[in-house]
Order: sequence, then structure tokens, then C-alpha cells
Amino acid sequence: MEFKGRVVSIVRRKGSAIKMMNDKKRQEVYKILITPIRCTSYSNGKPIITMANSVIETTQTYWPQYLDKDTGKRFRYSFNPDCDMSDFACGFYEIVYKDILDGINLIDDDGNLTNQNFAGDTMNSFNYIANITPGAGKSTKQRTDQREWPEYLKQYYKEYHCLANFWILPMEIGRKVNNKWCKGSYDNKVQDYMDRFLKLLKDNFSEYKTLYRNYFSNINCIEGFTEVHFLFGSYLYGNLDIFGLSNNNCDGEVIINKIQDRIKLRATMISKSYYAEQLWNYFNELHLFE
Repeated sequence: MEFKGRVVSIVRRKGSAIKMMNDKKRQEVYKILITPIRCTSYSNGKPIITMANSVIETTQTYWPQYLDKDTGKRFRYSFNPDCDMSDFACGFYEIVYKDILDGINLIDDDGNLTNQNFAGDTMNSFNYIANITPGAGKSTKQRTDQREWPEYLKQYYKEYHCLANFWILPMEIGRKVNNKWCKGSYDNKVQDYMDRFLKLLKDNFSEYKTLYRNYFSNINCIEGFTEVHFLFGSYLYGNLDIFGLSNNNCDGEVIINKIQDRIKLRATMISKSYYAEQLWNYFNELHLFE
């Protein structure tokens, strides 16, 4: 009952915009949010986003530059496509996170992050589950051929890159593993599990606000964080209890089943949100509705 009350409070705040969406449009938005995404290539200034065989194919403009300490010249590493920083994903972020982005684009004209505090990230990743799956290899370097994986891991690999599994976090939290506050931290045994990260964040929220002031400038409390990221009803209950995903038995199939449910529930929350109409327009302009 607490969760239902929380939803009502959000709906009332944004009620006028939410009523614009009919059930058919909501369902169409929901379907795109859980549709698998494949990043194809560097955009070279010409983003291309299409639907092909029930997969959204997208280019990527994000290709950061670095400064060579010896020569003083800028350089790039080999291009490595990343679905959660693809052109399609960035368009999604700039709609649903426009309140905390405060009008900035995620990527600048040179392919760099405009602000290191705002970077795309995959909520539930693949490798940490694959590493505990028998037959898949215990690390990325030891990863076996897909034909040796169990069916549930193969299916998860095909589906986990989707908008409903993406969010934005400071670069140091979401895309790095070199500090105890990051989502992939081994120091705090978070290891990229959403439930463990959310507990770490909830227990140390004031510390995060101090460390990442720019990101949290419009997010004053853990309740605000969960609302911004559409986590009520998917990853947290209305009383802020966290839904358990990880387990001590390291049972990958059980974890994947829970994750797939969370992704769908978050897609439902987004499709019922204030931003659903804008998302429908975005998807429609890209001719993604089959």
C-alpha cells in the first residue's frame, strides 16, 4: 500500500502531462524501453538510429579525447562502442533527466562528456553475472564461446542493453572501479549489483552529496534519487526498502530472472511518467514503432 501511495504522489505532481498519454501510446513506449539496443559504429557527425529485426541499431558520437602528457596533443583510444553512451541512449537521457541536466547536452561537439558528473551507465551489467555462471568463464579474459553458455545467460546477453536498464551517474560512480563509492567497487563488495549499490548510497547519502555536489545539486535526499531514476516499485519499495537481487548462493539464473523483472517494472514506471509523451514523440520521429 505504501508503494501505491508513492505513485499517486508522483502522478499528482505531474498529472496534467500524464493524462495526455493514452494506453496505446504507453504500451508503445514501454515496448521500446525494453527493446534490445545494438551500437553499430561511430557517428562521424551523422547519427543513425533504426529498428532492424526487433533490435534498435544506433551509432555513437561519444568518443572521448585525452591529452598526451609527453606531446601535449590530443588522442583517442580505439573506438569501443558502448550502448549506454550511444546516440539513442543520449537522446533518452536528455528527455528523462532534463531536470538534473539543467539544459546541457551530454556530449560536446568533440565527442567528450560535457560534464563528468553526468555519464550514461548500465544499471544491471553482464560480466559480473557471467563470471559466476558455470561454463561461461570466471572473468572477461576467460570468457568462453557463447555456445557454451546456458540458455538463460545467452538470452540475458541479447536483452540487457535497453533503455529501461540505463541511467546517468557521475563518471566516477558508474564507469570507473577505482574508488569505494563506485557501483563496481570491490572494496564495499558492491560488484555492480544494483541492490548493494543502492544500500551503499542510502547508508552514505550525505557523503555522496559532498563528493558529487554537481550531480546531487537537484537531488536532496534518497527519496529524490529514487524518483529521478524511476526506482520506486522496481528497485525500492514505497518505504525505501531495497529489493534484493544478489544472493550468497551466486545463482546466476535466479539473479537474471529478478533483474529481468526489475527492468520491465522500471519500463512501466517510465511509461507512466511525466516524460512518456516526449519519449513517444522521440521514438516516433525515429520511426521505431513497428
